[in-house]
Amino acid sequence: MADINVLLVGTGALGSIYAWRLQEGGVRVTCVCRSNYAAVERSGFRIKSDMYGNGTYRPTRVVPTVEAAIGTEFDFIIFCTKALPNLSDNSDIISSAVGPRTIILLIQNGIGIEEPFHARYPHTPIVSVISYIDVSQPEPGIIEHGSISSLLMGIYGNHNDSTKHRLDALSKVWNSQGALCKVVNDIQPFRWLKLVWNASFNTVSVVSGGNNTREMLDNPQCKELLRNIMREVYCIGEAATGAPLPERMGISGPDGFIDETDKRDVAVEPSMLMDYRARRPMEHDVILSRPLQVARQLGIHAPYMEAVYAMLVMVEKTNV
Repeated sequence: MADINVLLVGTGALGSIYAWRLQEGGVRVTCVCRSNYAAVERSGFRIKSDMYGNGTYRPTRVVPTVEAAIGTEFDFIIFCTKALPNLSDNSDIISSAVGPRTIILLIQNGIGIEEPFHARYPHTPIVSVISYIDVSQPEPGIIEHGSISSLLMGIYGNHNDSTKHRLDALSKVWNSQGALCKVVNDIQPFRWLKLVWNASFNTVSVVSGGNNTREMLDNPQCKELLRNIMREVYCIGEAATGAPLPERMGISGPDGFIDETDKRDVAVEPSMLMDYRARRPMEHDVILSRPLQVARQLGIHAPYMEAVYAMLVMVEKTNV
């Protein structure tokens, strides 16, 4: 059994699956649940997963706030909330739980997510994590998961061998329970790679009037808009990282992303569209605004991203 204590903050659809796999591997997991706290405290997470089977996951402990978890020294704090730095700096909500041994993992989308945490906890290792998973929570505590679950992790900034060793141990637990996990030396190129899809399909699904991937790709003008946004992300990302962006599962370039999405059997309802429909704030700051800031610093013009960002902000103001 792994002698590891984990605090997972933001235990919704994504967080519940990764917490479940860790606990199945012997890790003690305390889950901070907010809107779903009553349901999870009463019945646990009722999970239907094509990848792992169906079952009920009851965390080691369920709490409504980070403060309620005080008293345990956590080896890892896994942060799974939406990245909304334009609304607030939520790095402070874990301050009462960060201890001398803590390593912070950020499983979030976008660019620049690590900076607020590094500034607030300069002596605490920060790990930037990218997740690929198809999962939703249609009702509090009810989790529907498909057949995708993988993680890429990279340490942000300077670190020592002990941090890498402990991160490898956590990765080993996830891998042992079927959640594919890899630790890479430089995570930022992979962040930009994931942004290729998020900055295009996610954002355009909203500003186009609420369309899924099939509906967007069936429209020639919309398809070309998606392709142009992807080209801009590649241009900015490669300039920012100083190298060509990597491939993922053989997918490379705008045409590769479009073809792969077009061939999926089931149309995708992007997460930003689901947030829009639920009248929740959208992650446009880390998915568009911050990449555009990088573009301006590098002298790169990105008119398609600029236009979609302007429309997305206006749409949100009338919706939230």
